[in-house]
Amino acid sequence: MHVIENQAPQAPYVSVLVPVCNTAKFLPECLTSLLNQSLKNIEIICLNDGSTDNSLDILKSFQNRDGRIRIVDKENEGYGATMNLGVHLAKGDYIGIVESDDYAHKHMFKKLYTFAQKHDCDIVKCNYYEHSETGNVLCKPFAAFPKKRVFDPREYRAITGILPIIWAALYRRSMLLDNAVRFNETPGASFQDTSFVFQCWACARRVALLPKGLIYYRVDNAASSVKSSKKVCAVCKEYESSYRFLEKDPKRMEAFREIIHVNKIGTYKWNYDRIDAASKLEFAQAMAREYRQARDKGELQERLFDPHDWALLEQLMENPEEFVKTHPETMY
Repeated sequence: MHVIENQAPQAPYVSVLVPVCNTAKFLPECLTSLLNQSLKNIEIICLNDGSTDNSLDILKSFQNRDGRIRIVDKENEGYGATMNLGVHLAKGDYIGIVESDDYAHKHMFKKLYTFAQKHDCDIVKCNYYEHSETGNVLCKPFAAFPKKRVFDPREYRAITGILPIIWAALYRRSMLLDNAVRFNETPGASFQDTSFVFQCWACARRVALLPKGLIYYRVDNAASSVKSSKKVCAVCKEYESSYRFLEKDPKRMEAFREIIHVNKIGTYKWNYDRIDAASKLEFAQAMAREYRQARDKGELQERLFDPHDWALLEQLMENPEEFVKTHPETMY
C-alpha cells in the first residue's frame, strides 16, 4: 500500500471515501463533482484497489489540481477491505461515500453536514437520482419515514430494510469507530454494503432524512458489481455478519432480532430471481436452513411479514427442493 499525501486540511469536517477499481471512464466526472462541493473543508480519500486501467493516472492529475485529494494506491483486496481502510484513514468528523462511477450534487455535503451538525446526528441520509444517458430519475426510498427531524431507528425498525444506498449519507466517524462497525472483507464487491448499513442503523440513536436528491447513482455501467450473478450465497454472509453484530449487544439484539429476518426476505427474493437456474436449489437450501434456525429460536413473527412472503417461507422451510420446482424462475 502506498499513500500519496497532500495538503488536505488537518481537521476536515467531512472525509469522502471514493473506492476506485477500473472506473477511468467515469472517474473525472466523479472527482470534479467533489472538488466543486460548496462545503470546502473536506478531504477526498481515493482508494485505488489495484486498478489495471489508467485510474491511478487520473487520480494523480486531479491531486495536482487540488491538495484535498489523498490517494491510497494498493493491491486489489476487494471492496470491504478497501472501505475499512478508508474509515481508518479518515480524519473528518463525518464520513461520506461516493462510488467512483457516480457523482454528487454541488451542495450535497454542505446540506448533509449542516443538518448533522445542527441536530447532533449520527446519520443523515438523502434521496438520490438514478442516472443514465437517457436522464435522471428521482428515487425516494424513505418516503414512508419522517423527514427533516431526528429520530431513533428503534422507533422505525422497518428503515433497516430499505435499500443500503450507503453513498447517500453521512456517518459520524466516532459512531463507526466506537461501535466497531465494519464492512465484510469478502473477495470482490458482493453486497458488503448490506451488513454495513444494518450495523449503522443498529447502533445509531439520532438519524435524519432529507427529502432532496443529492447524489447521482449511475445505472448504465455494465461493469457494475451489482449486475454480477456470481457468488450465489454471498448475501447470506452479510446477514450472518449483521446477526453477529447484534449478538455483541443485548439491547441491540432485543430491538432488531426479529426485523432482521423480515428484511432478509426482500433481498433473498431479489437474489433468487437473478441467479441462474442451476444455482437456485443451492440458494433455496441455504435460505431454508437460516429460516428454520430463526424459527427454532422463536425469532420469526408472522405478524411482521407480508402474507405472501410468509406463505413463501412456510413452503420453503417445509421442502426447499419442492419449492424450486414450483418456483423455477422467480419467488414473486
